[in-house]
Amino acid sequence: MRYVIIGAGAIGGVLAARLAQHSADNTPQHPPIVVARGEHGAAIARDGIRLRSFDADVTVPVEIASGPDALRLRADDVLVVTTKTQDVQAALGQWVDAPVFDADGAMVGTAGHLLPLFTATNGVASERIALRYFARVFGVVVWLPAVRLDPGEIILRIGPASGEFIIGRYPEVSSEVPLSAADAELLRTLETDWTAATFVVHVVDDVMRWKYAKLLGNLGNSIQALVGPVDGAGELADRVRAEALEVYAAAGIDHASEGEERAWRRDHFRIHKVPGEPATMGGSSWQSLARGSGSIESDYLNGEIAVMARTVGRSAPLNATLQRVAREAAKSGAGAGSMTLAELEAQLEAELAAQPAAQLEP
Repeated sequence: MRYVIIGAGAIGGVLAARLAQHSADNTPQHPPIVVARGEHGAAIARDGIRLRSFDADVTVPVEIASGPDALRLRADDVLVVTTKTQDVQAALGQWVDAPVFDADGAMVGTAGHLLPLFTATNGVASERIALRYFARVFGVVVWLPAVRLDPGEIILRIGPASGEFIIGRYPEVSSEVPLSAADAELLRTLETDWTAATFVVHVVDDVMRWKYAKLLGNLGNSIQALVGPVDGAGELADRVRAEALEVYAAAGIDHASEGEERAWRRDHFRIHKVPGEPATMGGSSWQSLARGSGSIESDYLNGEIAVMARTVGRSAPLNATLQRVAREAAKSGAGAGSMTLAELEAQLEAELAAQPAAQLEP
């Protein structure tokens, strides 16, 4: 089985590097392939992925492809999309009709029809997007604090494990939609391979319940990206999450509790300082602004809460405003930490004041 990792950012880069490191032990059976372009892809093609962690600084050769036209897909391939959520639809549109070949070189179908797809992305939208194109979709919750700023280099801040994943089929396993024997075997093999590559893997039947819990934790990403790690940002993030919890309750959304998350993360999810790390670092949204990527995932984090609220006749002004302000910052090329907390709070309070009272009631 070969893993084709679509996206070589912080998550995809760490996953590819660790799988490649451990493929010498024949687990997984074949080294992974990572899909990347631009300066970052050129650096990986030339030198490999430099992975800096608290206890090592290694450069790992990884096979790279620029896209489906540069790769001959096989029937035993597994696709893992690790792009930002806002890029998922475009990425899958490139891969869905790619031909798949058997061991004898005969075309046996297309990627969307035959190959399993794992969505290692933030938010809760990627799975539904993927199911429009791929018949076999698996959601992945990612707990992996890493930073990708310079081409070809990733700073991994977790240890002793390299990351933690919660994985399950989408839609969730039930008596009406049971897990097939082939998918059960796929998940067992993936768990074995990724565990051998120093990750912690939990296979569950109800992965979206965990993705909704992770979404709550990601709602502060826009705040961190806009104002940086400043006093008071945590309190604002708490208000944003409280608004989301009210929306969850109104929409009947079930999610894993903080206690359940802590129980799984406490032994593996430990942040370490990495020698030579930048003085300021942040999560995925912060990195988007820091790199000047031109886009940010707030539409699929805070924006998800806004959509959910509107669906049940409510509003989520804090999340909707963060969605807009973060998107505008990305489009304008504003760097990470380009606003003060007071400036951001002023925009949020103005939006709150403009909301009809009836829409704000629990």
